[in-house]
Amino acid sequence: MQNCLAVYTVKRAITGGRLAEIAQSVGIDLRFMALGGQIASNTEAIRGKALPDVNGGALLIVGGFEEDQENLIDFDTRLSQGDQPALARKLNGGLLPWCELYSNKFNYEKACLQDQTEQAKLDASVTQKQLSVLKAAKIRYLIYNQSQTTKGNQLMKTLTPALAEAVDGIVADYQR
Repeated sequence: MQNCLAVYTVKRAITGGRLAEIAQSVGIDLRFMALGGQIASNTEAIRGKALPDVNGGALLIVGGFEEDQENLIDFDTRLSQGDQPALARKLNGGLLPWCELYSNKFNYEKACLQDQTEQAKLDASVTQKQLSVLKAAKIRYLIYNQSQTTKGNQLMKTLTPALAEAVDGIVADYQR
């Protein structure tokens, strides 16, 4: 099972609010949390600022599809109540799909210089036709299905191409 996909783009970074709109366009209701499933105290900043500029570019995204609406409503209630243990049970129990999202500035040449194996991995993650886009990219979004669940995989594989299309980017098979 693929566990991580990347989107590379030359466009400037999007906000969490824009990512939520992109997700909505493909039938996903998106919520943001801090890594580790912790309640984010800066939801307004996440929605309004460029994603690499919040929480060090690292967030947990929780998605709800149409069939998840009942669980998502309960999730929102627990979130508003600050009920961290109940949220953890929902996420760890696989009741809602979630992935880690890493957004950062990207420089192909620097990445290759920092790690000698990185160039081969990067180049192999895209088609030959996409390689020039990868090399020119300024922003990278990694959507990582750390939960290794089918629903997490569905979230990753539905959101990633929609994000790539919205930012005129490319999807890469990024294996961690």
